[in-house]
Amino acid sequence: MAQQSGRAERPAPSGADILRGLALPVGFLLLAGAFWFSPRAVNIPTGTAAAVDPAALVAGPRRVGLTDPAQILVEGRMENCNACHQIFASARGGSERLSYHTDIRLDHGLNDRCVNCHDADNRELLTLRDGATVPYAQTPVLCAQCHGTVYRDWQNGTHGKTLGSWITGSAAQRRLSCNECHDPHAPRYPAYEPLPAPRTLRMGEPAARPHTDPHAGGPLQRWRTHPPQAHNPEAHDTGGTP
Repeated sequence: MAQQSGRAERPAPSGADILRGLALPVGFLLLAGAFWFSPRAVNIPTGTAAAVDPAALVAGPRRVGLTDPAQILVEGRMENCNACHQIFASARGGSERLSYHTDIRLDHGLNDRCVNCHDADNRELLTLRDGATVPYAQTPVLCAQCHGTVYRDWQNGTHGKTLGSWITGSAAQRRLSCNECHDPHAPRYPAYEPLPAPRTLRMGEPAARPHTDPHAGGPLQRWRTHPPQAHNPEAHDTGGTP
């Protein structure tokens, strides 16, 4: 009796099996040929670049806060607050209609009285709930009385804006104060119009320029080596909206 083999014999591949096996490599060869003989240059439509307000790209303070001593523009010249308030006492310092500072729009929730924040006797100081006063340079201490959780986040660096450096304790780091971003009389931010999406693939080839030319290179290279210069916003903390 003949001994059977322990390994089953495989049937011979059919013509259909051979065609299926050749389909993948032949397909890759056809695709490679298409890439090889296709035009090298691709005409990408550039289109019209969207206009962007340069002020929207400035990574700086949104507004200019009052300093110490507090000054505002009065009849074309800068004056300290007490130059007027020591002569003309405010009637009640409440929410009555203002005869001066008419550009102020007081929209700060239930906080609708001037003397809730401004000291009644010295308008160049801010008053706290316990009667103590702080200068304008310590505006966040005043804001912390009602906005404690936001003040905590500001201290931890998760709220607000940091300029100069991300390294804690660095001399180059600067944390913006509350009134450098928010108008203290109307702190809600206005609606923002989103910037257009990046178009880096449609900016065209950089023109040939000498290496010494500050505008040489692509748009992203120019931005990295020569970033836009910061400028002071036009809005000032003079009691009006930014």
